[in-house]
Amino acid sequence: MSSNTGAETSACRTISGFERQLFERTLSCMARELVGYNTTIELRNEVEITGHVKHVDGLMNITMTGVVSRRPYGDPIHLEHIHIHSRNIRFVHIPDQINMRKAIVNQLDLHRHDSRLYGTKVREQYVQKKRSEREAIMEKLKKQQTNND
Repeated sequence: MSSNTGAETSACRTISGFERQLFERTLSCMARELVGYNTTIELRNEVEITGHVKHVDGLMNITMTGVVSRRPYGDPIHLEHIHIHSRNIRFVHIPDQINMRKAIVNQLDLHRHDSRLYGTKVREQYVQKKRSEREAIMEKLKKQQTNND
């Protein structure tokens, strides 16, 4: 049932601060690990959607391809792709081959904001670089003014 490829899960797009906050404080990070797997999602209106998970964003909106939609009383509907809004999701079935403890830790590590990279030393280096650039520009302007006089 698994068709997971490393290329699909290793791709990490930047997410907004709001998405990161929700991502770290909810289980949407768990759904992110499903990218590349075939799974079933049950919606609030009793519909089951089975297909290949292509994308999950920080708000847990899910995009799937090769979808079969099953209503409680009716024939299955085959769709090429579907986008499911997070508020419509009731349950997400997790494939047996995923170790969810490792998956959650892995996803949180991918998106964790490393304060060491954005600490005061980096800021001080940035400020110092900008000061030296401004001083160099000012020196050039002073030389141009003295040459013009």
